[in-house]
Amino acid sequence: MRTATEILNAIEARAQRAIVQELRLMKKEVLQLRPSLSPEDQEHADALLLKLDRLLSDQVVVATEAGVLAQGFPAVAQAA
Repeated sequence: MRTATEILNAIEARAQRAIVQELRLMKKEVLQLRPSLSPEDQEHADALLLKLDRLLSDQVVVATEAGVLAQGFPAVAQAA
């Protein structure tokens, strides 16, 4: 059986290339796992939750900016 540290490390490694939906599932998994962890592993889980939140917000901001840019181009094309 894998240790909590191994599980958290595996989630962290997968998070770097995960899409928003996967990041949300990972966050849920960490939150469910957290109460059963040792204090040291809880600190690791807390840091991982912060990282997952940052990755989520980065992807949402990029998607939002892309949507704004896509909406802006037709208006410019119509004006020309």
